[in-house]
Amino acid sequence: MYKSLIIGAGAALLLAAPALACTDIASKTVKLTGCIDTEWVAGTGQGAQEFVYTTSDQNFGLQVITESDVVPAQQFHDAIIANAAKAINGTADDIKVLGERVENIDGKAFNVLEYTIPNSGNPVLFQNFYYSQPGFGSVQILGYSLASDGNAAAYKTGVFTSTVKLGG
Repeated sequence: MYKSLIIGAGAALLLAAPALACTDIASKTVKLTGCIDTEWVAGTGQGAQEFVYTTSDQNFGLQVITESDVVPAQQFHDAIIANAAKAINGTADDIKVLGERVENIDGKAFNVLEYTIPNSGNPVLFQNFYYSQPGFGSVQILGYSLASDGNAAAYKTGVFTSTVKLGG
C-alpha cells in the first residue's frame, strides 16, 4: 500500500512539474521581474509593450507595458479607456467597464480595470493591472481573452502576477 502511495505521489509531482516551469523576464524600463509560464509564446511588442505573449492557440494574451514616466491614477485609468477605444476605432462608449478594484502585487497596490471591447459579437475581456509611482515609473500587466474565457484568463494572468517583483 505504501509503495503505491509513494508511486502515486511521485506521479503527481511529475505531472505538476510542467506547470511550474517558467522563463524569467526583467524589464529594461522599470525595476520589474517576473516569470512567464512556458505555455506562453513570445511575440513582438510595439512602443511601450515590453513583453507580449499569447498561448499557442492564441486564445489568451498577456502583455507587460512599461514606461519611465509617472502617471496619476485617474489619468492612467482614462488613458486605458481612451487607448482601448482608439484600438477598435471607436469611442469610450464602446468600452464596457465591468469592474474596478485594487490588488496586491509584491506588496504594492495595483489598480485593476476590467472591461470588454466589442468583437463581432464575441466581446474581448481585458484585465488591466496598473501601477505608477515616483522613482519607479509605470507598468500595466494586461491579460485578455474572449469574455467567455474570462475565468481562465484571470487564472493565467494571476499565475504571472504572483511571480512579479518590483524594485529589486
